[in-house]
Amino acid sequence: MIAVTAFKKISEISSSTWLFRYNKMREHARWIETLDPCSQHDGGRAAMEALLYVYNGLAEWSYADPAEAAVLQARVRRPELIDLLHGQRAQGTLMCYAGEGQSYALRGRVDGYRQACEHRSAIKLLIDDFEEVIIDQFTQEELEDLDEELRDAADDATPVHRRQIPSWAPRSHWWWWKPDHIDMSMSEYGNRIYAGDLEDGASAFAEVLRCGDQECWCYTAPA
Repeated sequence: MIAVTAFKKISEISSSTWLFRYNKMREHARWIETLDPCSQHDGGRAAMEALLYVYNGLAEWSYADPAEAAVLQARVRRPELIDLLHGQRAQGTLMCYAGEGQSYALRGRVDGYRQACEHRSAIKLLIDDFEEVIIDQFTQEELEDLDEELRDAADDATPVHRRQIPSWAPRSHWWWWKPDHIDMSMSEYGNRIYAGDLEDGASAFAEVLRCGDQECWCYTAPA
């Protein structure tokens, strides 16, 4: 009963947070749709920040309607913004975002892998929608470092739940489906995610950490 109540509370908090996030994504999408590239004098920073906000939200899409995700992506796909995104501040913003993803990937064996996946999927969407968006050498190096850290973490990453993988994501976003073979107890999962903070309480908390999806690795994982 305690586990069910706790899981319900976690779900309610998550739903409330997601609704706020979704509404902010729509606000950013509206701004991007009406953006006049010639009116921007900040080196493209605001445009890049708005795009990354939408793409990062799509990377956190979970099991929501993939068709709705496609509509949001289509709204911000404006090729005429590419010159603006080549601006020095826009490239710097993207470089910092990739660097954040790299930091998460370095924690891939504990609590950072899911966030690293989100960062990488957001950048993949940006690159898919805006060809040759990365022109800065330092930005390119940050992305290459992120990929390297993801590959290093992938074989022993703390796995994501099936419901955390964006419903729209194709297999080309390979990072979400790592490691290839998951053999992990919920206690170990809890200890990794909470970096040992649960200590002896990890086993008792294990049931709350299951997502409930029968096709997820956690459904049959031992406590």
